[in-house]
Amino acid sequence: MTDRNETSAKHSASLRAARKPASRAAAKGIAAGDECSDAPRRDPVSTDERQQMIATAAYFRAERRDFESGCEIDDWLEAEAEIDRQLTCG
Repeated sequence: MTDRNETSAKHSASLRAARKPASRAAAKGIAAGDECSDAPRRDPVSTDERQQMIATAAYFRAERRDFESGCEIDDWLEAEAEIDRQLTCG
C-alpha cells in the first residue's frame, strides 16, 4: 500500500510543479499588464474566509463531474484561481 501512496504523492507533486505559474498575475489567470485596475476595491478577506470560498468552489466543481476521483487537485487549483480572480477583479 505504501508504493501506491508514494506514487500518488509523486503524481500530486508533479502536477503542482507543472502548474506553477511564472508570475502572480499568471497564477490568477490575468494577462500581464491587465490587473483589473478599473475594478472597485473590495474589503480584504481573511485567510480563513478565502480558504472556505476555495473549498466551496472546489466542491461544486467536483459535484459537476459527479465526484469522479483523480481530479481533486485540479478542482482545487481551478477554484483557487477563480476565487483569486473574483477577489482581485470583483
